[in-house]
Amino acid sequence: MDKILVHICCGVDSVYALRKIKEEFPDSEIKGFFYDPNIHPEEEFDLRWIETKRVCDDLGIECIKGDYELDVWMKRVKGYENEPERGERCTICHDLRLEKTAELAKQIGFNKITTVLMMSPKKDFEILKKVGEEIAEKKGLEFISIDFRKKGGIEKMNQLSKEMELYHQNYCGCIYGLFKQREGLEYIPELVSFGKGRLPGSREELLFIKEIRTFAQNLGLKTSEQQFDFMDWKIISSKLSIKGNPIPHTVLPYSKSIRGILRAKIKELIPFKDKTVVKLNKSNAELWILNTELKEISIDEMRYFTNPVFILGKEHKEDIKEGTKIEMQLKTEFNPDAQSQNLIIGSLHSDTKMFFHSDTLIDGSAGMEKNQILKAIKENLDDIKNGSVSIIVLGAKTFGNIGLRKFHEELKSFEITKS
Repeated sequence: MDKILVHICCGVDSVYALRKIKEEFPDSEIKGFFYDPNIHPEEEFDLRWIETKRVCDDLGIECIKGDYELDVWMKRVKGYENEPERGERCTICHDLRLEKTAELAKQIGFNKITTVLMMSPKKDFEILKKVGEEIAEKKGLEFISIDFRKKGGIEKMNQLSKEMELYHQNYCGCIYGLFKQREGLEYIPELVSFGKGRLPGSREELLFIKEIRTFAQNLGLKTSEQQFDFMDWKIISSKLSIKGNPIPHTVLPYSKSIRGILRAKIKELIPFKDKTVVKLNKSNAELWILNTELKEISIDEMRYFTNPVFILGKEHKEDIKEGTKIEMQLKTEFNPDAQSQNLIIGSLHSDTKMFFHSDTLIDGSAGMEKNQILKAIKENLDDIKNGSVSIIVLGAKTFGNIGLRKFHEELKSFEITKS
């Protein structure tokens, strides 16, 4: 019996290609191999792996996860950093991944190899075929060349990808290709981490959702995602000085940027139950002095383009009096095209809905551990299967319970349509 080891780069490229391989080689043993050291950063690598695993699990195909060897890839493509897409750097990248695939095939006793890279319209089919055949021949293997794109393959891939709600990456994974795609930008969002947590709309939040979904699907549970758009917000830089001394602080979500440096004096201190609000003699910017130690703050209601609010811990209460001089600098970014998602495990219309959330604050606080949610799934497995209980994992909670609002909107819309 033929044994085929399939190199896999991502869930999207594999969702139709693996079906095609199974169709053309029904009597062969098929195994996947996810080896992609070109993908950067590692969070992107993990996200593409979990979606690859979900596709393979759905098809009953075992998939081996290769090591993340970015250093190996960087050494191989050194000197080819400025090559265009489909250029020499891509050929070297194919060489590395298919060499590793061929080595593994020999180790586990497989006699044929192929790659789902031939699915991607961004890759050169003839170069992949040439590279694959040369590498396979050196190892005494056969390389299978299948042009998955023929006879509507791309359309079938897109349809299956949509049905499975797969993560659809917007760059090949290569850091040098990404540099060219994002040329002219102040910074490259895909390569910047904005905190230790899982921020709304971040890759980390999405990975959290996908890992839970894969776990639930492997238990035979029905799952779906509700993707929604929202106004994302991030701090690019901030600085606060009191009497010339830098002060640790956080910034309230959706605070607008400050142009240049704001120099002002304390005008008024207004005490509230949980904080003291500090007004300035110019500008609508504010300071909030908490009655607790300094911490990130989650907001319950969405704020839109509001005045800058700097947050201080109670230890600085004595430093601030009327007339105290301060300096503030703040640069933030608003993104109207951000997306988050809710994960529904079980029936949307169950009698009992258990709500969790996927995001955290910048420092990782106000979040939930994955094991909390997995435990709830296991403990309610039978009830989820019979439709009496569902698990709802909400996105973008810390930015004003956006996911919960979107969930209720979807639920109401479905009920109106159904009636």
